[in-house]
Amino acid sequence: MRRDVTIPASPRPRVSASPRLRLSASAIAALALLAAACTSGQYPLDLFPEMHYQASQRRLEPDRLAPPEGAVPFQGRSSGPELYGPTSAATPAPAERVAQPALTFTEAATLQNPVPRTPDTMERARQVFRVNCALCHGQDGHGQSVVAQYFAQAGFVPPVDFASQRVRARADGQLYWIVTNGLGNMPPFANLLAEEERWMVVYVIREVQGP
Repeated sequence: MRRDVTIPASPRPRVSASPRLRLSASAIAALALLAAACTSGQYPLDLFPEMHYQASQRRLEPDRLAPPEGAVPFQGRSSGPELYGPTSAATPAPAERVAQPALTFTEAATLQNPVPRTPDTMERARQVFRVNCALCHGQDGHGQSVVAQYFAQAGFVPPVDFASQRVRARADGQLYWIVTNGLGNMPPFANLLAEEERWMVVYVIREVQGP
């Protein structure tokens, strides 16, 4: 009768690291910690810097162009000469000055609305008003809105009623000037609305006032 004999495996000899190897590993770890502590930035130890600092783009986004060499930030911009005056040798550099309107509020009274008043224009004008103005001045333009209530509770001057005598007394060019440059708590819309859209808002103001 045959018997299967199982021979137990001999245990593997335990290999202990030499003191020199342990010392080297400790020194490497200490140097890594020291390098991380002495490096500034959001990522002290950049093992894969190309993943941290890259010009990320979403799918179908256009290429992101780098700014021209020597470009400086400029506070304010204009889509027309009526907003900001030209920069000359007599004026400070654009980066050192705050752009100012080329026309004063009084001088703007001579401006005429260049946008023809047509049914299509008025439809577009009401759309621009609903998106950009109704939140503060109310859907009907009479200054009744949630924002106006917040202004009143905070002690600020609330958005104006377009049918008020103060607004009626202003020329079209002056209303355009206010929409462009802002006034009081109202921000400027020069960078948000095109020139013709700002003139369209003037039509809406006159429409609220009635004949």
